Amino acid sequence: MASVVVVGGGLAGLSAAWRLGQAGHDVEVLEAEPVAGGRMRAEPHPGFDGERGFDGQGGFILDRGAQFISSAYPNLHRLIETLGLADRVRPFRHARNAILRDGRLHPADADSPMRVLRSPLLSIPAKLRLSRLLAEVWRQRAKIDPWEPERAAEIDDEDMESWLRTTIGDEAFDYLIAPGFSSTFDSDPEHLSKVFALQAIRLTQGDFRLQSLEGGVGTLTSTLAAGLDVRTGCRVTSVETETGGARVRFTDVGGEQAVLADAVVMALPGTRVAEACAKLTPAERGFFEQVHYVRGMIAFLLFDAAPETLPWYGVAFPQPEGLDLYGLAVDHWKEGQAPPGAGLVNCALTASAAERLWEASDEAVGACVLENLARTPIGRLEPREVIVHRWDPMLPQFRAGYTRHLAAFQRRVDRSPRLVFAGDYLVGPYTEGACTSGLRAAEELAAELR
Repeated sequence: MASVVVVGGGLAGLSAAWRLGQAGHDVEVLEAEPVAGGRMRAEPHPGFDGERGFDGQGGFILDRGAQFISSAYPNLHRLIETLGLADRVRPFRHARNAILRDGRLHPADADSPMRVLRSPLLSIPAKLRLSRLLAEVWRQRAKIDPWEPERAAEIDDEDMESWLRTTIGDEAFDYLIAPGFSSTFDSDPEHLSKVFALQAIRLTQGDFRLQSLEGGVGTLTSTLAAGLDVRTGCRVTSVETETGGARVRFTDVGGEQAVLADAVVMALPGTRVAEACAKLTPAERGFFEQVHYVRGMIAFLLFDAAPETLPWYGVAFPQPEGLDLYGLAVDHWKEGQAPPGAGLVNCALTASAAERLWEASDEAVGACVLENLARTPIGRLEPREVIVHRWDPMLPQFRAGYTRHLAAFQRRVDRSPRLVFAGDYLVGPYTEGACTSGLRAAEELAAELR
């Protein structure tokens, strides 16, 4: 069997490495960070000591990056089952959502049309116009495939905001659809496409229940990594492939290193691929120039006691409300992720706020978050601790026209030999997208190596 180097130890890279290992190939994963998992990691944090509240029994688990999995993720669940983790899947103890409008929090579960119709969030005319969106999802159902987004390339002709304002009107867009997308994907709607909106809505139709894993969603990546040959602290500087094999150069604590292999899986964020792969074909390099990510900032608030003003799981803040937050998620509703009775809340800053505060101290970021929450019915909160995570890159943005470039990339004839690519930018900015891309990359490479 062949030797393969996987560059990048996030979910996409680990999924590819696992599948190739199952096929009998000799696989080594090179990961730059001290711990594998990428944007799907669980970070343990101790409970407060006796003077501050808790006695240290148990602690918090912070989901870095990915916040949940879903019952609607078939590839991810098949992997979970194969790894023996099915009995560690946990439903959220509370999964209702709300959206702020005019100083009030209104129930708004976009995956439940009846709840939306009953909610006072929107006027009756705005609710009626939502039927146009559902009709368009149905009309385009043959082209809309969340697992193969390139199939919708021919209808990828408009950004999400322009299309939805025309289709459902300003009210439903501003106070239902836009805040739901922004708080989930940390992007402003003008940076997403009509096609992406249709695919995301299609994905959430039917059985879409939020879930986590015992120990946090990072339990999946840590389990994958434990069964693989993963070398952490290895920053890859160049990848060169030829018809006869590949050379990967990297730096670690020992200085500059190199490894030879039969083939490579590139599982870095799409914006970092071209820098490492100097010999990409023109078609490949042209595609990677079209890949965009948002960089983002998440603030975790840790409490002695769960805030009484947050009976929801998710709260979205529409842009017209003028806050520096896209939304928040109440993580203590995930079983086992906070000590009994304690509170754990993560808040996503808007893209503009993240840019403004990128170099600010964690204390300044925390103060901004708390000041914004104080302007809502949630009120002034007093967490024991604020932990800030900065992600650059954070999530890929499927902008208008992107799936056209993706379709051309997938059917390209001129391909770099012994080199395949994996990442959520190839399928979708969620854990199912990352997992699917990794499994497909492994299958593509295995076919080439036969």
